[in-house]
Formats: sequence, C-alpha cells, structure tokens
Amino acid sequence: MSSEQHLALTEVGTNEVEIMCFYIDIHAGASVYRAYYGINVAKVLKITRLPEQVMRPPLTTHDSVYGAFHFKDRDKVVPVVALARYLEQPQVESDAQKLIITEFNQVMTAFLVSGITRIYRLSWADVEKPDKYINAYSHNAFTGLVNLEGHIVFILDLEKVVIELNPDSGKNFFGVANAVKADRNIHVLHVDDQAIVRRMVKRALEQDESFTVESADSGQEALLMLRNKLAEAREKGCAVTDLVNVVVSDVEMPVMDGYTLCRSIKDDPELARLPVYLFSSLITEETLHKGRSVRADGQFPKPQTEVMAREILADLARKCIESPAAGAA
Repeated sequence: MSSEQHLALTEVGTNEVEIMCFYIDIHAGASVYRAYYGINVAKVLKITRLPEQVMRPPLTTHDSVYGAFHFKDRDKVVPVVALARYLEQPQVESDAQKLIITEFNQVMTAFLVSGITRIYRLSWADVEKPDKYINAYSHNAFTGLVNLEGHIVFILDLEKVVIELNPDSGKNFFGVANAVKADRNIHVLHVDDQAIVRRMVKRALEQDESFTVESADSGQEALLMLRNKLAEAREKGCAVTDLVNVVVSDVEMPVMDGYTLCRSIKDDPELARLPVYLFSSLITEETLHKGRSVRADGQFPKPQTEVMAREILADLARKCIESPAAGAA
C-alpha cells in the first residue's frame, strides 16, 4: 500500500498520527531477537519485496548503503539502505525481507527491513521522547518510543539517517546568508524534535543579522515557552510579539505535534496574532489543507530554508503595512 493510496484518517489538530510498525530480526548469540520500529505512514510510498536486480556500487560513502534499484513507479533509481547496518545490528537475512520506499525532504530512499507488522493510529501524547541513554547507544537515531501491544516500538529519525548517508541532501538548509535582509532583527521560536535540524536551521537563519533563533524540541515545550513570554510581556508592558516575532514549527513531534501547537496558539486570544509557519518534510500540495485548517500563516517543505526565510520576511512586511499599529506595538 502506498501513501498515495492510503489517505490520512487522522483529523488535523487532534495530535494524532498513523505509524507503520516494522521489525528487524537480529542475531543474538544462538537465538534471534526481533526489534520493532516505526515511521510515519505519510512518508511511505510503497512496500515491496527486495528486487532481484539491486545494483551494488563498488564504493559507497557509508557501510549501510546496500545498493540501488530502478523504481518503476516513478522511473527513478532509488538507493537502498540496510537499516540494520545503520543501527549496527547483525540482521538475519531471509527471502522474506521487505523494502519500505519513502519520500520526504524531496528525497526518495528505500529501507531494507525483515518484515512489516501493521499500521497503528495513536496520539503523539503517548509517544515518549528518548532519554539520553537511548540517544547515546542509538546515535540519536530515534525521535520517540511507544508501547504497542506489549512491544517497545522505536520511532526512527529518518531525516537524520538520510542526511548522514547523503550530506548533500541537507545543503539546502544553508542558503540564507546574504540572500535575505530585514530592516530589523526577527526573533524566531523554532520547534523541531530533531537536534540535527534545529542546529541546521539556527545556523542557516543566523548567518546574517536578520534572524535570532530560539529553539524548542516539542510543541509542548514551545507552548510553555510562549506562556513564559506572555508573563514577561505583561511585566514589561509590551506585546508578546515584541519578544517573539515568529514561530516556525515542524509537524511530526512526540508529545505535541505542530498542527496541535498551531491550533493552540491561534485559539489563545493573547497569542493568536503571533505568526506560525509550518516547516516539515510532510508538507506537499496534497497536505496544505491541513495547515490551513489550523490557521497556519505559511507552510514550507524541508529543507528549503531560504524560501521560507524570504516568505516570512515578505509576509511580516505585508502584515505591518496592513496593520501599522500592530507592527508598532
């Protein structure tokens, strides 16, 4: 089943997500251990068997690159990543292995796994953030974990995997310097659960003096930070938009997703005027209606940071012209 055939059943702003669960069978001494993982269904194009004709490149930049194959549905050559190798686990090979073909951040990648279990619909509030010990042994490969039917399922940080295996895929995060200029400094609250993306966006936006970036790793943390900014604004006798000019948020995050964060901000009379822009690998022409339904001021697909920066500055300029009193508040 492809994501094009599988229409999202979750309602926008309810903090729900559909996770496809799969497993990797791992050699553990004389026995076999089955480890369970999950990814957002929205990133899955297709699930198929491992093709017979997989090109094995003589030299690769990473040991986990298994090869590449011709994906006839899109007429493209797609790289295959042996996920067990990336996680440094000895996978049990079998004829039943599956390929999960994904597309996000404008990149197509296939992941080799042992098998698929099913799709679960769950709340982001049930997904825990991994602690420092899990992050340490997994090399920060997971964005969250959840208990599903007695199994601990690790939600994979696919963006991190792809950027590590193909550093050029992240180069569009760094295109802002000297590309955009503002007549004042724009204070951005950037919300993303992936540390590597937070670093990239901060570095990209702060290359010139147009932006100052403050970061949060979940919608829940961002909302708490904004409540604190409200209290600070009251003490100073100013508007909260004088302290934070813009919120830029990812969509899929443990605890509270970006759609729910955006709706929470727009439903709060004291925060509603704060511009919220969604910046996510899940944003496509087919999903723009979701952001509109929670009143997002703009939506941009990763990793187009320069496009986002230009549009934010243009949008803020329009808002100041339309409401000069608000811009001066």
